[in-house]
Amino acid sequence: MKKVLATAVVFGVMGVSYAGEVKNPIIKKLYEKGIITKEEAVELENDLSKKETPVVSKSKKLKFGGKAYIGYSYKDAKNGTDEGSFEVRRGYFVTKFYFNKKDFFRFTLDVTYQYHKEDPDEGKELNFKIKHLYLYKDVSSVIPATGFELGIAHTPWLDYEEHSGWWFRSISKTFYEAKDGANLLPSADAGIDFKTKTEYFSAEYGIFDGEGYDHIGRKDKGNKGNKPMVEGRLTWHILGGGKKKPKPLSQTYANISVHALNSFNHRGSDDNLTVYQIHGVYNQPLFLIAGQYLKSDWYSGSENSGEGFSVNFEIRPLPDRNVSLFGRYDNWNSDKYDRQLFIYGIAWHMNKYITWIANGKTADYDKYDSKDYTKYMISAEIHY
Repeated sequence: MKKVLATAVVFGVMGVSYAGEVKNPIIKKLYEKGIITKEEAVELENDLSKKETPVVSKSKKLKFGGKAYIGYSYKDAKNGTDEGSFEVRRGYFVTKFYFNKKDFFRFTLDVTYQYHKEDPDEGKELNFKIKHLYLYKDVSSVIPATGFELGIAHTPWLDYEEHSGWWFRSISKTFYEAKDGANLLPSADAGIDFKTKTEYFSAEYGIFDGEGYDHIGRKDKGNKGNKPMVEGRLTWHILGGGKKKPKPLSQTYANISVHALNSFNHRGSDDNLTVYQIHGVYNQPLFLIAGQYLKSDWYSGSENSGEGFSVNFEIRPLPDRNVSLFGRYDNWNSDKYDRQLFIYGIAWHMNKYITWIANGKTADYDKYDSKDYTKYMISAEIHY
């Protein structure tokens, strides 16, 4: 009973006891009601005055976290309307409930900033989506070093690249996903995703719906019934470290990966979408360099039927590595568009929670000048 009362007192205004006088209003009221004695009231008040009240309590079962991308962008269109605006580009709110040390349930709320679906002339609004909703189950007793996600789960490629080769998701998606890059699939989908992690090799592979978490069951390219997608990634961690996500500001790592997928009757069409990709990255605290080659095939005339490559670098010249100079070049040649994307900028890692970024992006479309633009961006990337 007294422990419950003490917990309630934490939310009161802290008082200070002098010469046996009780000043905390909640403790004083408990004493006046005869629930606790004066000696107990004085002792409780003195104890509370010596301790800091924790703002956040820890739980072994329930964990919260997330990230947000906030900033300002100004777009200089080559043959269009110039415009600038403040943006909440993304907000992820993550909740995990652990059943034991390895198994958990994850829920991720995805906040996006996009035009009104009914009428784009009405401007933009914040939109809420479910990014992840899955059960993670460790099955290493059956399949060594393996577990799986079941539900709205990660897909095998993007989460890996965003945590090894391209660390600036807040200003641009990866070449694989970016609208001015290969413009393929997002990082989550309905399905089952297996993860195998060892020191020198890791693999991720699964079966998915194939249209992405924001278009589950989409059939806008034909009348074929929904068919699954099979996808997989295999990575050789040359210097080790395959069991955990790397820390680029303090660790050295070198990885080579291959990635492939086949989405049968993709988006209801008569054709399968196939993707083949090879990727390499080398990082040490002073710098990072990464590159990839990608080839995809869908129906004739699609922007997803093509091939291209991307290279990116990051230089951290200061001794504490908290400032990064970075750049990226994408080149995509498809049945519909041939385009290039240049990204360049500087980042300041203020602390483990906040990174500030100033950058530019230039898109250059062959034969489609109306799509050319240069964008200038100031961003805050927040992790919590």
